Amino acid sequence: MGAIKIAENVHWVGVRDPQLRKFDIIMNTRYGTTYNAYLVRGEKTALIDASKADFTGQFLDNVREIIPLSQIDYLVVNHTEPDHSGAITALLEENPRIDLLCSGAAIPFVKNVINLERPIRGVKDNEILDLGGKKIRFLLTPYMHWPDTMMEFLEEDGILFSCDGFAAHLSDDSLFAEAIEKDVDFEFHYYWDAIMRPFSNYIRKNLLKLDGLDIKIIAPSHGPVFRENPRQYIERYKDWTADKSAGRNLVTVFYASSYGNTKLLGKSIGACLMKEGFELSYCDAENCEPESVRAAIEASRGVLLGTPTMNGDAVKPIWDIINLFSTVSSVGKKAAVFGSFGWGGEGIKLVADRLSGLKLKVFEENFRARLVPSETELNEIAAYCSRLAAFLNS
Repeated sequence: MGAIKIAENVHWVGVRDPQLRKFDIIMNTRYGTTYNAYLVRGEKTALIDASKADFTGQFLDNVREIIPLSQIDYLVVNHTEPDHSGAITALLEENPRIDLLCSGAAIPFVKNVINLERPIRGVKDNEILDLGGKKIRFLLTPYMHWPDTMMEFLEEDGILFSCDGFAAHLSDDSLFAEAIEKDVDFEFHYYWDAIMRPFSNYIRKNLLKLDGLDIKIIAPSHGPVFRENPRQYIERYKDWTADKSAGRNLVTVFYASSYGNTKLLGKSIGACLMKEGFELSYCDAENCEPESVRAAIEASRGVLLGTPTMNGDAVKPIWDIINLFSTVSSVGKKAAVFGSFGWGGEGIKLVADRLSGLKLKVFEENFRARLVPSETELNEIAAYCSRLAAFLNS
């Protein structure tokens, strides 16, 4: 499809990619996707976002349906991932006088995309670009889902150009969600889960910037444009990004145990933490469902990981658990590590180091026991738990 009118002097000029079956390595895209860009015309003209490089020709042709490229005054770069920025260099070759506008955080990224010496202006939060008859308000929304991300609100028409927020990977003959027969709600949630969920703490704050805006249309960077009750999609994000650990004192213990010794340590530490006032949940890493793990991480004040050491490493089920931490909002979460070992015990430290690398706050003491925990070692857990509880409560 070519250019599509969204409102008076506002057009979608993006491109469809219906054959795409994998996005950013991590997402299956059964319906393909779109790379949305929008043209807003007043006395001056702003182009909001560009396209993936592979689709540059089609993208520029769609813009030309509405206006010669030489008449574009501003290119608003909402986000610099290649699916948004791949066509920027070609556009600048066609019209080198275009003013590039982006967030301050995006400036070095834009420079690395275009590899040209030219002015790039970083806009401020709530700054207004007056096109003459159309006013664009910039909303800086960092980590939704990159540090450079921003949105725009077109005040006269109530259109929120939301970048990757409220997006879905779905290509269809229709641009508008209400006319699409495919399962838009499923793809909308799947996109949030795969792309946005790890940044829930940031998104929760950014959503506050949308309160009070009279939003009539949400126009994201991928998938359908939402015209019917657009506020419902914002409310869904608010629900999904709510702090699941608020008001709870939950500690979840993930463990793997070959002969029951690491499990015994985990249960003993957990029982002691219960006496300290914590709610405990346990998960055998060999039998944990990934979504249950993700939900438990989000709901917990702290997480404990227990691993034996095999061949100088932690065991695979524990690494599988750890790989899920980066798929949810876990930065700053409190964590501790324990385990039984035979001669080296390297796996325990490797787990603690990896959690630190993922930016969790890791208790400096790893509780270790050689082979079968002795009565003396089990008795030491009480003092250990007292220190651990203080850490979890700090």
